Amino acid sequence: MSSSGTHTSSKSLNQAEAVQDGNEKACVAQVVEKKDTEQEPEGDFSKWTFPSPEVIQEELSKEFTHEQKEKVWSEAAEAVKTSYDRLLGRWKEEMDTLLVYAGVSSAVLTAFNVESYHLLQPDPTDPTLAVLKQISAQLNGYTFTPPFLNATNTTAGSGNVTSVPFQAPASAVWLNSLWFSSLVFSFAAALLALFVKQWIYEAMVGGTSRESARLRQYRFDGLLKWRVGTVVVVLPILLQLASVLFLAGLLVLLWTLHNTVAAIASVLVGLVFTFVIGFTLLPVFKSDCSYRSPASFAIYTLLRYTRNTVFRAIRHLCKVIYRRCTQGAMWLDVARAQFEMLGKFGYNQYDNMPTWRGRDQNVIYRQHDDLNRRIITTAYSTTADKKFLSSMPVIFSDLPIDQVSRCFSDIHEFMEAEWGQWHMPERLYYRDAITLPLCSAYGLRHILARSDKAPGWTDDVEIVFRHYFIGKEHTEKLAELACKSLCQLVVEDRENPNLYGKAYRTLECMYDERGARHTYDTLCHAKAVYEVEMAAWDPSRGFISFRNTTQAIFILLHIVRHTISGQSELSPSQTSAMLAWGQQQLSRFHQWLQDLEWNGLHKGCLAVPGEPAAVLAFPHIISRYLVRNLIDPLIALCTMPGGRALVSEELVSTIEHTWASARLAYPRSADADARIVWCTALDRIDARLAELRDIFSKD
Repeated sequence: MSSSGTHTSSKSLNQAEAVQDGNEKACVAQVVEKKDTEQEPEGDFSKWTFPSPEVIQEELSKEFTHEQKEKVWSEAAEAVKTSYDRLLGRWKEEMDTLLVYAGVSSAVLTAFNVESYHLLQPDPTDPTLAVLKQISAQLNGYTFTPPFLNATNTTAGSGNVTSVPFQAPASAVWLNSLWFSSLVFSFAAALLALFVKQWIYEAMVGGTSRESARLRQYRFDGLLKWRVGTVVVVLPILLQLASVLFLAGLLVLLWTLHNTVAAIASVLVGLVFTFVIGFTLLPVFKSDCSYRSPASFAIYTLLRYTRNTVFRAIRHLCKVIYRRCTQGAMWLDVARAQFEMLGKFGYNQYDNMPTWRGRDQNVIYRQHDDLNRRIITTAYSTTADKKFLSSMPVIFSDLPIDQVSRCFSDIHEFMEAEWGQWHMPERLYYRDAITLPLCSAYGLRHILARSDKAPGWTDDVEIVFRHYFIGKEHTEKLAELACKSLCQLVVEDRENPNLYGKAYRTLECMYDERGARHTYDTLCHAKAVYEVEMAAWDPSRGFISFRNTTQAIFILLHIVRHTISGQSELSPSQTSAMLAWGQQQLSRFHQWLQDLEWNGLHKGCLAVPGEPAAVLAFPHIISRYLVRNLIDPLIALCTMPGGRALVSEELVSTIEHTWASARLAYPRSADADARIVWCTALDRIDARLAELRDIFSKD
């Protein structure tokens, strides 16, 4: 009985727990459903606004995980390390080869110069021969007439033989000048090659951590800035020049020790040592200079020690003088304030000169953001691998916003240097129409995250925007980012007309032609652009304003079509609100057509207003935009389920009347010379109007 009761109680308890769990799950489901309902926009346009910079910043920072960012940084650092090590290795091999050649060249030149410099000295046998000739001449001057010996020769004594200075032949001077110059160039090349090997050793950085990557990027930027590659290129030229001089010297026969030779050799040696001193001292005063060597390190250390010693002495001297002032030395009390200031100066300046390695870390700390940017852009510029281009948006949120536009400046500089300004590789436009546009769309999105909008932010927009293009492919992410970013920029940056044209083309190509799906947010962005452009209608601006307004109407019809298509990600309430707004704006569109006056519109767009050619061309331009932006979108809307009910027949009649008024304002007749601008495609508008009319006549 007890066992049965226990079993029954246990079963009842289990049932009660099951019921309780069910109730809890139901409550949780209701809470979740309620939460979703609260978060779902109700379609109230008065509450919708563009996201604030802080919201955009938070959205972008959460889009990629920490692991994704670290992977991008690691890959970029590894790519830069590979390229950097390959560059240093190549330079090291070149220096090894150059040293071997310079050694052989110097040895050969030395052997020749050992023999050639004798040509610059008088022959040791020449004085002896001169004395013998003098004695012979004197003997020939004696005549013997017994019992007398008469001397008839009045030639001067032997002392005159040595009074004549030795004059080296010009050929000997040129020979030795060329050969000794060749030897100087060969020796200079070998000496500078040793310097380059020292610079390479100092520039080596191991590891792929973020700290090592920044140090390597700092070193790499220094190599580029101080043109170490140029020095490496110059050294073989020096050896080549040495060879040319040596061959030229072989054509010369005689040389002698001469002031000209000494002057030429001294100037060349002085220049070589000037460069050596400059290469040694520049790293002492410029921390990013890549001409580093043990001699530079020694000089910097000595300079730092001397500087600290001097300031230590100034501090000590000022301390003694200040103590004397306080002990009653009135003659010092007058300059007490000056000595106190000098002592403070010495105290502040003492030991503030960083160490050889410490100053690099100080500069790296100040250039932290620039170096981070250069790591990822250098990874792309040194490899041209698009994976680094596609991974840039991952780390944009780790960079200050102003560095994002600089990334695109680096990309543009690389592309211009690699392929030329107008010769980008076709794969960027045709074979891969996703990577660069998506990267630029992210860049524009990050610029919108700026909260300050300081002067010049539109320049950053232009830098990033010139990398955006519409190719033959798209993704949902690209379409969404491009639509939201471009539409918001159209509203915020009214000075850039290209933004509006590209936003219009993005909606037309990515959504209409290629089937991208709208969200409520992207439709609201497009709606904001439409309202701004409709409000900007100004007949005095002529054709430009007419074109922009018809494009805005195209955006209106685009929004309505995608709302009723059922493919957009909209809730029922959002769909209803969007359609109600669309019907109101269609009435506004109808009223705009009724108020439109054609006279004078062409003057704002045609180069030669009043000419017959201009009069003829304008109806053709008008018809093109009427078909493309108004009639074709209306036909597409009316052929969709539910679309016919949104368009009134009066609107179609107004469009027909508008075209008829344009034809009357600018008649087709003109002289024969102007008819070359008339296009038979003008008749297409009549066919499209007839097709639109047929849709209503079938009802």
